Amino acid sequence: MTGLPINWGGTMAINSKNEICNMGISLLGSYDPVQNIDTPVSSVELVCALWYDITRQSLLKEVMPNFALARRVVSQTDDDPDFGFEYVYEYPSDCLKVLGIGNIKDKENNYTVENGKIYAEIDYENGLELRFIRDVTDVTTFSPEFKILLAKAVAANIAMPLTQDLQKAQMAMQLLPAAMSAASSLNAQENRPIRISHSRYRTARYGSSEQVKR
Repeated sequence: MTGLPINWGGTMAINSKNEICNMGISLLGSYDPVQNIDTPVSSVELVCALWYDITRQSLLKEVMPNFALARRVVSQTDDDPDFGFEYVYEYPSDCLKVLGIGNIKDKENNYTVENGKIYAEIDYENGLELRFIRDVTDVTTFSPEFKILLAKAVAANIAMPLTQDLQKAQMAMQLLPAAMSAASSLNAQENRPIRISHSRYRTARYGSSEQVKR
């Protein structure tokens, strides 16, 4: 372990998954920075490759950042439901979480998501208008606070396999609630509340009774 370069950080732009991982690694001690987790070679790169994408996807679903909000008209399929609903619509391959259908103000709830499909009671002739959280992979589109949160979440998830130090792992996990709160608060300032989400990170700190407004 030679440690991170002295000039790493500062005003350096964070524009890739490797740089996000290096931000997380910097919180855990003196470790060589990763070069490319898509083609991992070192033990550090291997553990980052294992945890990065699933951590990113989990946080996108949890925080529902504005840069990941998407709308799309999806087509009806040829599936014939056995009961309960009359029509089935496509579930986008880049959808991480369905937020609703139609306009937000209409609050339509006559649908369900099951087995990678969207079941609805209405025959939308021109397709179903879907609002969802998109699986965003381009780090350059992430907000600064989400980059910080993702780096800290990666650090928390790789702490034990990388350091084998329970105390460091616990310390890394303790960094998450404040980062989660900051990301959620700044995100909410741009949009009016839409729904309520329960954060496992905030719950860990404040108790299971707290509800995070979204």
